[in-house]
Amino acid sequence: MTTPESSVHLGMKLPFGMSTKNPLLNAISTNNLPTLRSLLEDQDCQLFSQIAQNGTPETAAYLLSRHLIPEDYSQDPLSSNPTLNPTQYLARESARNGNVALFHYLINQHPSLLSTNNRTVERILLNAMDGGVGIWEIILEHDPRWKDHEFSGHKGCVLEFAVEFGKKEVLEFLLSEGADTDRAGDPVLELARMRGAGSEILELIKKYSV
Repeated sequence: MTTPESSVHLGMKLPFGMSTKNPLLNAISTNNLPTLRSLLEDQDCQLFSQIAQNGTPETAAYLLSRHLIPEDYSQDPLSSNPTLNPTQYLARESARNGNVALFHYLINQHPSLLSTNNRTVERILLNAMDGGVGIWEIILEHDPRWKDHEFSGHKGCVLEFAVEFGKKEVLEFLLSEGADTDRAGDPVLELARMRGAGSEILELIKKYSV
């Protein structure tokens, strides 16, 4: 005998242990497309967020392979919703979380992520301040010019943000790679003093300044 607990729309049997109390199955059985879409997007958001933190390249590749981007969403590269542009989201967030293996995989698979001066690249560079030296090594391996990048809107250069965020290890790495300490006539050392940087930061800049 078939009961509501063992069947869904059109009489399809449910897997053992599952029931229509499951919100996804309820949305399917009642043909509630808005709810189904919302639930699936929420689920994918959680999956992409977790993968960006500590997922492997293999896991990311699988999830990306089964995820279709709606055409009307594909031009929204900086959306905080992972489902709208998952590849760019994973690149930005793996950089922020210091997931070196995943970030390296994504840049190798999609070199255009770091090939064009746009808002996506700038977000990756800013997130890399949190991600650490390992992420910056990958960025500069791809293109060493990013160490001297000037952010759009006269917001400052990469070194200035490293100083402002107090990222000593990142700052030391960028300086050791030859980052320019004198940008637009305003030396980074003076900027560091104005922003109240600690003595370690100031000594570090002095060490590499000409």
